[in-house]
Amino acid sequence: MTKNTQLILAPMAGITDKAFREICTDWEVDVTWSEMVSAEGLVRNSLEDNKSLELAERFGEGEKNYWVQIFGCNPKSMAEAAKIIEKEINPTGIDINLGCPVKKAQKAGYGAVQMGKIPEVIEIIRAIKETTSLPLSLKTRVGLTNPQEVLEFAPKLEKAGIDQLVIHARTLKGMFFETPHWEIAKQLKNNLNIPVIYNGGIKTHEDAIFYQEKTGCEKLMIGQAAFGKPWIFWQIKNGTNDDPPIEKIKETILKHADLCLKYYGEKSLVTFRTHLSAYLKGRPNASRLKQEAVKINSLEDIRAVVDKF
Repeated sequence: MTKNTQLILAPMAGITDKAFREICTDWEVDVTWSEMVSAEGLVRNSLEDNKSLELAERFGEGEKNYWVQIFGCNPKSMAEAAKIIEKEINPTGIDINLGCPVKKAQKAGYGAVQMGKIPEVIEIIRAIKETTSLPLSLKTRVGLTNPQEVLEFAPKLEKAGIDQLVIHARTLKGMFFETPHWEIAKQLKNNLNIPVIYNGGIKTHEDAIFYQEKTGCEKLMIGQAAFGKPWIFWQIKNGTNDDPPIEKIKETILKHADLCLKYYGEKSLVTFRTHLSAYLKGRPNASRLKQEAVKINSLEDIRAVVDKF
């Protein structure tokens, strides 16, 4: 790692809420990203008790470098959403989601399928740039089926006005399992004048070194590998694959549960089951403990599972 390396938490729907982002901040992440926020949900509903606005909310001073990601295919709605976010949240910047591969997104016409509609994406970029003074990022994959596609459309996005490109080095077809096309990210880094953030395949500190050296990108985004293991940022910065002491891990899990309760109430402890199961991955007796984890309803239940680590 170089002294200029930045480690970034990727946006993950249902995962990167403000409780989890705070935990990752504790473990030395440099930049955080919100869950993806519906532009239509922001503009069509009252801002009072607006669920989309809640997803965009930053939790406090700990998030010094925080980006809000929005999705949608209507330029007017995307621009209005950006305006609302600037006024209500005022994050470091706004990011356009052009990478979500799930079937629901494909059917609705947003996310990774928009790589096939670049003229429309350019309209969205221009509309947002006319509405907000915040830096504008765009997160995309390398293509629908061909990893070379982004080499053709990325310069058009830069010309339209984006200030930063986040490249998930897999195709839409490749979902989350395709071997990352790091060579494409390297070409983008060399061909574009804007910063390029690399995303894809980083699970260890050796991976981080590998992709940084191969692509030349000093900003690295990590998603799936941080789920259940938020200390990965600390591991990379300290050049180790060793987990922190077990007591520190237990402390992290209990703090995470406390934050969920604080921010979202008792009902959130049911959804915390997913996080707890992820924390258990690779632990002794994990399968037995997961059977308990999927039944938790209270902090006492969580403590009972954690005490058995």
